[in-house]
Amino acid sequence: MKLKYLLIFLSTSLFLAQKSFQTPFEKGNGNQTVTYDEMNAYYQDLTQHFNTIQYLKKGEDDNGKPIYVVIYNPFPEKDLDKLRKDKAILFVNNGIHPGEPDGIDATMMLMRDLATGKIKTPQNFVIAAISAYNVSGMLNRGSFSRANQNGPGQYGFRGNARNYDLNRDFIKADSKNARSFQEIYQWLQPDVFIDNHVSNGADYQYTFTYISTFKERLGKVLGNYFYNDYQAKNLEGMKKLGYESTPYVNIHGDVPDEGFAAFEDSPRYSTGYTSLFNSLGTVPETHMLKPYDKRVDATYQYMLVSLQNLDKDYKKIKQLRLDNLKQYKSGMQYGIRWKIDSTQFSTMDFKGYEGSYKPSDISGKPRLYYDRNKPFTKR
Repeated sequence: MKLKYLLIFLSTSLFLAQKSFQTPFEKGNGNQTVTYDEMNAYYQDLTQHFNTIQYLKKGEDDNGKPIYVVIYNPFPEKDLDKLRKDKAILFVNNGIHPGEPDGIDATMMLMRDLATGKIKTPQNFVIAAISAYNVSGMLNRGSFSRANQNGPGQYGFRGNARNYDLNRDFIKADSKNARSFQEIYQWLQPDVFIDNHVSNGADYQYTFTYISTFKERLGKVLGNYFYNDYQAKNLEGMKKLGYESTPYVNIHGDVPDEGFAAFEDSPRYSTGYTSLFNSLGTVPETHMLKPYDKRVDATYQYMLVSLQNLDKDYKKIKQLRLDNLKQYKSGMQYGIRWKIDSTQFSTMDFKGYEGSYKPSDISGKPRLYYDRNKPFTKR
């Protein structure tokens, strides 16, 4: 009998070793993103082969189609309320703007690599991800709604079925999507939150940029820890992997050489909403002009270093969040109308390209362009 079970185990292990679980993105030439049906089929396949993966219907898009949450949980206990007592939870949102699908493809590979053991099994956290938040936008595929973006060949549309920009709807929750997100978020109560995006705007040398939620929203102790410790270690990890980074290049119609303001993520945005509940929130913003495969890899690597640092620092993060909940209680008055103070600034090295103006081939009027033959590093 023991020999029989051993043979079954060995044959199952051999099958899983032979089955590659390649994602549709990996099967292509690096410039394709998965479709909604392919994504769901892929995750369903993972659930059939790995008991550490769950794929759950947890909400609804404005078009009536389900929003799914994929969970990687390596622990025997599956009740999140029980797990939350001594394990951390990392929550990822993908596809809020389906024309920016990097996170959708990166998360599929991340979940696969966790399930197969390619990534060392975490000891102290569970990761949950919305596979595609804006389902109706993902289904509305085309090739021309993001004309200045370098791939993929086809992608979804920014607006959802009611043409809502869902990244302006978190606190007011006019859409079914936003109400679903609130339910999912409160169900998970995550310690760390990541919302994957792609940038618009200027040209510069970085593949990876990011928005860290305002530390003031997290309170002094938790906010300083997030900026100076956890996020700093994430960015140092990215640098070691070959991805130097800069804060999100928040400019409109001008060059970034003279500096730019931090992005003010009010609760209409995802990280502004999640910071209301003391989650450490980041918006990765890969650079739209970089090749799609490089952007997907940068997104994957940021999620990986984030979860690795969470695995190491989970006790401190959970305790600081708990301390925050005790310190900031209802019934008291707190400042919430934050504004950018332009008198307060810091300097940094910025790796960009010389910007100038030349006549447009279409209108003949001056238009901004960046000369990649003239890279610079300025402070």
